[in-house]
Parts: sequence; structure tokens; C-alpha cells
Amino acid sequence: MLLTARGSARNPYLLLVLSVFDALATDCGIRLQLIQEANPIAKALYESNIVLFYGYKTLLPLLLLFLLRYAPERPIVRFGTALAAALYAVVAIYHVVWIAFAAAAP
Repeated sequence: MLLTARGSARNPYLLLVLSVFDALATDCGIRLQLIQEANPIAKALYESNIVLFYGYKTLLPLLLLFLLRYAPERPIVRFGTALAAALYAVVAIYHVVWIAFAAAAP
């Protein structure tokens, strides 16, 4: 799926859904000892307070959705939202792949 600034404006909540999926998949992977959090800030938050971890993981998408609502005509806001959605989509694919490999492992 190609994500464009126009496409992300039509479905801005895709970004939030992808970021929540990222947080949930990361949390499950860490709990099952399948992965480690690579981001040092997220890792520190995860180890100190899971609520802060989830807040951190969803903060950027929420900020972009806020900006998209109040400044939708700004190209940088639309581009930033589309770029973030594309990056989260790549991360979601990565998570699905390692989940599939973990499920297939004996």
C-alpha cells in the first residue's frame, strides 16, 4: 500500500492504529522474551513504567493528529503524517514477520 499525504489525510487514524499495534507487539515480544526494545528511551520507559512506555509510543502520532486537525493545509504536517504512517507500516510488517517466525518455531 502506498501511503501519500492525501491518503493519510483521508484516514488519519491509521497512524494511531499502527502506533498502538507497534506498542502492543513490542510489549508482547518483550514479555515473551522474543525481542528486545532497540530504542534506549523506550527501553528505559518500559523498564520503569509500562504506562509511560505506551504513552511514549503513541505521543508522536497523537501530536501529528492534533496538528493535522488544526493545520491540515500545511504541507509539512501532511508530509510528516504520511511519512510517520509509512514508517509505522514498515515497523508493523517487521512485527508481523517476527511474530510469524516465533509462532512457527518448534
